[in-house]
Amino acid sequence: MIHAAPALTAEQLADLLLTPDVNEPAMVAELAAELGARPARRLLAAAHGIAANRLWGDPA
Repeated sequence: MIHAAPALTAEQLADLLLTPDVNEPAMVAELAAELGARPARRLLAAAHGIAANRLWGDPA
């Protein structure tokens, strides 16, 4: 369970996304339930961008 408090940042969520044993579909559903669909989508989009940059070694 994530317990996505308003203080959850995109960087923290990116850390979770890069954790091998995280069930991403369940995490997305939980975020949407706690934050609402639109805020969860924005947070996930930012986190996916950060995670991709980390995976590809892009410092941006």
